[in-house]
Amino acid sequence: MFIYQIGAGRVGTALQRFFYKNGIVSQFVDDSITDKSGILFLPISDSAVKPVAEKLLAANRGLFVVHFSAATTVESDRVFLLHPYSSVCEESDFSKILFTLWGKKNETLEQLVAETGLQFVYCGEKVSILYHTSAVLAGNFTQFFALKAIELLQSEGLSTDNAKKLIRQLVDSSVNNVLENGISGLTGPAARGENEIIAKESYELSKKDQELAKIYSLISEEIKHIDI
Repeated sequence: MFIYQIGAGRVGTALQRFFYKNGIVSQFVDDSITDKSGILFLPISDSAVKPVAEKLLAANRGLFVVHFSAATTVESDRVFLLHPYSSVCEESDFSKILFTLWGKKNETLEQLVAETGLQFVYCGEKVSILYHTSAVLAGNFTQFFALKAIELLQSEGLSTDNAKKLIRQLVDSSVNNVLENGISGLTGPAARGENEIIAKESYELSKKDQELAKIYSLISEEIKHIDI
């Protein structure tokens, strides 16, 4: 199997590190290649995926193209999305990440990807907007609120180091709790229906950040009615 790659940003660097660690031979190329067969991994920016993929498909009839952008769609039986449902940086260990695979069902392609050692679950032909939204909610929003929580602890006199340790501990334990126990794993004043506490905390928070206080109140109200 021939493996090619275009792109060496965060995802691309992590991918190369994974290949090297697992003894997978891959070759960096550019979009001018012709008459190639195998898999070309395309960890590039969302806006570049479609034009680059289409150019590669036209010049390489035996090539499968695998990109990583859940916000991009390319209409082709030979283009697939391998989405890391995880926060990724250059140091990420891809052996510990479960990817989702999207595109027209193709057992040959799935076998080729599996041979690289990457772990994935096939999810369907096309990614829906709400799939990507779920990643934003669970990932980007979690990051945002963690940073805001750190700022609040710092404003109360805690050191940055201690604030980060506490927030990491709370985020890890609370996420594990809710994944293990479902809705019964939710804790806090909203889960307990403590409206007076929510009102007091929203008021105090509004003194520092009115918009964040509104979000706090809205999400607290949603938690009261959540049903998963």
